Amino acid sequence: MFRWLPLRTTFVIGALAAVALVGLTLGLLQMVSANARDLAMVRAQADAAVLTSKIASLPPAMSAEERDADILTMIAARAMEATDGGRCDSGERARALFLYRGGEGGLVGTPQLAWPSGSGEVQFRVPAGTACQRADTVAVGTIEDLGEGRAFLSARIFSPDPRLVTRAYLLAAGVGLAFLLFAGLLAWALMRGWRTRLDAFNALLDRADRTGFAERAPVDDAQPEFRLLAQHLNALLARSEDMIGGLRRLHRHVAHDLRGPVMVARKHLDALNEKIPGEPLIADADAKLLTVDKRCRMLLGIIDAEVSRRTEADSVDPGARIRQLIDDMFVYLGDDKDLEFALEAQDARVRVAADLFDRMVENIMGNAVKFANPGSTIRCTVTRVGDTVGIAVENDGPGIEQSKIERIFEPGYSSGGADSHGLGLAFVRTVALRAGGNVQAYNRAGGFRIEITLPALVEDMIAGSGKGE
Repeated sequence: MFRWLPLRTTFVIGALAAVALVGLTLGLLQMVSANARDLAMVRAQADAAVLTSKIASLPPAMSAEERDADILTMIAARAMEATDGGRCDSGERARALFLYRGGEGGLVGTPQLAWPSGSGEVQFRVPAGTACQRADTVAVGTIEDLGEGRAFLSARIFSPDPRLVTRAYLLAAGVGLAFLLFAGLLAWALMRGWRTRLDAFNALLDRADRTGFAERAPVDDAQPEFRLLAQHLNALLARSEDMIGGLRRLHRHVAHDLRGPVMVARKHLDALNEKIPGEPLIADADAKLLTVDKRCRMLLGIIDAEVSRRTEADSVDPGARIRQLIDDMFVYLGDDKDLEFALEAQDARVRVAADLFDRMVENIMGNAVKFANPGSTIRCTVTRVGDTVGIAVENDGPGIEQSKIERIFEPGYSSGGADSHGLGLAFVRTVALRAGGNVQAYNRAGGFRIEITLPALVEDMIAGSGKGE
């Protein structure tokens, strides 16, 4: 329904329909008000005709004083009758107003009523309290000239017939309900179509990481807005695909064009060292090449983390992996400083490439060992809170200046001296972000703490309390 219309046009149509509904309601009320005015004028003219007939039927032989007295009596009687003798208990809406103006300008008739301006058919305001009115209102009537400065006013207060007003409101309400029903059906149909399209776009983005950003959204949608959205989305996917391709090409270049020659050079240095044992220049060159090789391997790890697809991830038990790394590697690395390692891990699983997880933990714990005070303890914790798993490593080292904490995750930044390449924590952040998590660092009392947060693997949820080792 209206799929061929742009969204702006659809909304404009709805707004115009709402304006038309308001106009229809106002028009109906105006028509009812005009009907009440015309009815009041007809009644006032009928009252004037009756009075004129009675005045005309007075005997011609009457004197002017007697004639005025009879007219005053008729006017006063009609005015009193119109207000139910002053009791105002008839409930009549269109009450009659009568006023007589004598030759001297005196007024007799409905109390508190002023002589209106004009002649013939007139319309004037009636103040509250006049002819049983509780509020200001409007009256219409006619002024009949009796000659010699004398005249009388016959008028009726008019207000819309409640039945007609009710019918007008009912009609407007019916039209409004019909419009709301139509608008609701239209919105439901449009939203259903929009939701289908948006769900398709979301599904495409969810698959993008698995398909290498090669899939594209269809651009043949009937609505221009979604067609334009599809075009922009395809441009974004194409840009992402090109960037991933560039990273893969960089990976090949670093692996073959840079690391390959370094390894060849180290082999030549080994051969020279056999011929010239103990030569310091050879050892120095080999150490520098080893540093270059380490940086190349770390750069390759970052690229691997960036271009890895989530379908290649594993279900990892963080506590078990950290325990294995401590037993296999770090208990020996900590011997020089007489370090102890403590692990407290709750049952939890995360989805991340196992080798990348190991290298991520190796970098964090390596830094913790490097900067720990001799004889201290490296504490590792794995906690689960809701759908998040926290992996924290802390030591009793010197900590870092607060202004530099955020910079330690930048590629190339290092506070560890000349032998640090500044890529380890950048690699940690890359792996954490790619797995849907994050990493943060904190200074703590007497030490430093780095904490990784990763989404818990919900389908492998394990019940149970924490266990300490």
